[in-house]
Amino acid sequence: MQQQTRQRASSLSRRSILRLLSGFMLTMSLDGCVQSAPSTSATPTPRPAGSVLYLYRGHKQRVTAVAWAPDSTYIASGSLDKTVQVWAANPSDHFHPFIYRGHAAGVNALDWSPDSQRVVSGASDNTVQIWDALTGKHVTICRGHTEPVMTVAWSHDGKSIASGSADGTVRLWDAVTGKLQYVYRGHTDSVNSVCWSPDSQRLVSGSSDTTVQVLDATTGKHIFTYRGHSSTVSSVSWSPDGTRIASGSWDKTVQVWDAATGKVAYIYDGYNVQAARTNDTLGVLPDLVFVAAWSHNGKRIAAVTQVYCGDNCGVVVTWDADTGRNVQFYIDTPVFALAWSPDDTRFVTSTDVTTQGTGSNANGSDPEAGSYVQITRA
Repeated sequence: MQQQTRQRASSLSRRSILRLLSGFMLTMSLDGCVQSAPSTSATPTPRPAGSVLYLYRGHKQRVTAVAWAPDSTYIASGSLDKTVQVWAANPSDHFHPFIYRGHAAGVNALDWSPDSQRVVSGASDNTVQIWDALTGKHVTICRGHTEPVMTVAWSHDGKSIASGSADGTVRLWDAVTGKLQYVYRGHTDSVNSVCWSPDSQRLVSGSSDTTVQVLDATTGKHIFTYRGHSSTVSSVSWSPDGTRIASGSWDKTVQVWDAATGKVAYIYDGYNVQAARTNDTLGVLPDLVFVAAWSHNGKRIAAVTQVYCGDNCGVVVTWDADTGRNVQFYIDTPVFALAWSPDDTRFVTSTDVTTQGTGSNANGSDPEAGSYVQITRA
């Protein structure tokens, strides 16, 4: 039945999800609706890291991508339900969420324009789509990828959009017209993450071929290949000062290195959650790394992974970006996407608690089950 189907779909591990996204993704078509939990984000009382400030329940299937608008007003979330939804970062604003339904398959990635007016989204329908964030007015559809679009990133100068795909290419598009500017074919496997340098002159891409590659963003010319990882590179993030890159991988590490030379600053890893509770220098990265994200002020790096209790729980961990010393972490339900708030005080994350079983009744259903987007204290 329908509930059992949803439970079977959500029982897929994040490892399986990324593998599915790297090929031809299973998608389903259910319309979204909005239901919000009471918000405590207005309280002046400081709360510990990981405290949930707000839950957004508008999606019907797993949320795969989240992004905070640069002006901090709105959050966009993309899902396997084929929608992108834009909603108020401050729940007290009572903004009625806008739902964009332009994709024909599950949404894998999204990003905001620097002026917070538009959103770009990539999906398993092989398209990159640009549209007005608050009206849904369609700007353009970028066609050219031959397999699911895994990642999109808007340049800081607002002029271009980069996309990476399971077809192994990085493509650059004009952000106004959608015209293809060039195709980069330096990878031999799925491109899972792309990120712009702060000056919009370079691009970095991470791939399932285990490499991270830096290229000239204006010409598409290859500059440098980083080969420090031994497994799929799932996430790349450029430091705000433009000097370093953080890359997260299925080899269970986040590696921080010089963006020009590839010289490693440090490798962040760790496998003992209990020890880290009493000694925060030990670190916590028990399993595959799904997200590595630099804070806007450059002081911290956040990573998303999972712990050995299985796919039913995960870890969000942050540490000092310069030294690698662990700052804080919390164990949560499975986390599939993460983004910093513009002021670096909060995270927006996606989670799925269908497999948790908390509150399950005699029929095995869970009244709290669902795919949520949540704002938490960073």
